[in-house]
Amino acid sequence: MVATVAIVVGLVACENRFGATLTRPEDPVVLTGSQLPKLIGQAPTRVVAFAWDGEAWHQVPVQVDQRDLVNPGRIYNRPESRWATRPDGSSYEMLVYTPPAAATGYRSYGTFTPADRDPNLDANDEVSLLAADVGQLAPGAAGNPQGVTVATRERVTVHDPRDPQAVGYAYLYASPSLSGGAVTSGVDYRFRLDSGAYKTTYRMGTASNPPNNQLGPNPEHSEVTTSRYRISYADRWLNDGLVIREGGGSGADLLDRAQWPVPNAGCARNEDTYDLRSPTSPYEAAFIVNVSGPVRAIRSHIGANSFTYTVQTDLFYPRRQDTVIQLQGHGGLPGYASYDDLTTGLARMTYSDNANSNLDIDGKADTFTPISWTVGSGTPPTVWQLVKGPAGSIVTTRTLDTDVTGARVSTSYEDASPDSPTPCTGDASSWGLNGSQILAPQGTTFPNTDPTLGDDPPKLNATRSRYLLGPQASAARAAELADRAQRPVTVTVTG
Repeated sequence: MVATVAIVVGLVACENRFGATLTRPEDPVVLTGSQLPKLIGQAPTRVVAFAWDGEAWHQVPVQVDQRDLVNPGRIYNRPESRWATRPDGSSYEMLVYTPPAAATGYRSYGTFTPADRDPNLDANDEVSLLAADVGQLAPGAAGNPQGVTVATRERVTVHDPRDPQAVGYAYLYASPSLSGGAVTSGVDYRFRLDSGAYKTTYRMGTASNPPNNQLGPNPEHSEVTTSRYRISYADRWLNDGLVIREGGGSGADLLDRAQWPVPNAGCARNEDTYDLRSPTSPYEAAFIVNVSGPVRAIRSHIGANSFTYTVQTDLFYPRRQDTVIQLQGHGGLPGYASYDDLTTGLARMTYSDNANSNLDIDGKADTFTPISWTVGSGTPPTVWQLVKGPAGSIVTTRTLDTDVTGARVSTSYEDASPDSPTPCTGDASSWGLNGSQILAPQGTTFPNTDPTLGDDPPKLNATRSRYLLGPQASAARAAELADRAQRPVTVTVTG
């Protein structure tokens, strides 16, 4: 056994700190339990990770997030007679994140989502670490770190598909004495619901059991903080603040709000109606989990008007945020969209993407060239969008996983203060508003994607990745990061 174990806390440097040739410091490494057979059945908090720097072992952050199949009726605190069923009457269950056990390095805010039926690491759980924390290949003479169960060792080789020479190694073990949460990446999520305790005050809609069978918004003042950024939420769908905290930025709030409208449908559906900040019907709302862990934070919720089983999950890493939408709804809508509207009056900012360069964000209309493609017509382009200036830089890229052939995707940009017509949500301006939309195949509306309303419906899942950088990031840097997000690291596991 090698006795020297360096405990490293905090964020990583720009390049790999342990000498690995893999240099993707912003990106996560995520495995399922099925990829780690020697660790199946271990207590999640006893899974630990190490990197070898050429001379010594270093414990690095690792996180086990449990997932289970859960009927969403339980998440909504409904009576069992109103739990979700498939068209044949059988119970409908969704694979969702479940609350972690109380442990060092983990913070969870109670919801009605039940604990995982298997309290130990199982095949569908996720194990995450950071690409920045991988190290070199440990020689046989290195032995194993102190305090681990050697028989459980799993060597994880992390590859960069963009560069065959870029590789790093992490070594996972079970430990009877060490905790995986003893070291942290520095992501801190605080869920603060204005009304008080979630289970006794959250208004979920009239189908839920008392006291949750109420209508109305659920204001909150929640924040995720890392050394790179601070991001805030005022309701489930209402991301209304983003501050870049590194790189000499001004510290100004970049974001008026993230918008989630339905294009070509007026103001009938958007993030305010999903949160019942604007009158609407129907309405159902619940959180699946709110977790702050040693590697990442998870904010996952369910419900968007009549799209009762649509799930949005935000994954927060030290330098990156991923938003995953599992869109499950009855169909009949013309499209869906995701935009970021910057803070009105934010000075000396510009917008760029693959087809547009340094458009001044000043509330005055610009000549904008959209980037468009059609699902099923070939490999989609790797699109990046960049806003930059004294307050910092946001690089955004999106991926789409859908069976809806013929759907039309395009980038969007709007700069007008005031805007006309007046935006449905936020203030009266569209200040460098940027994002993308997906419209149904020409002459149609989107089909049903809800498994409770039809057998084997098509899928419609979308991921938005934001990289949070210091001021004046370059277009080349934005293109590089987008390519990384589109081609994530791959892993192989050996003993």
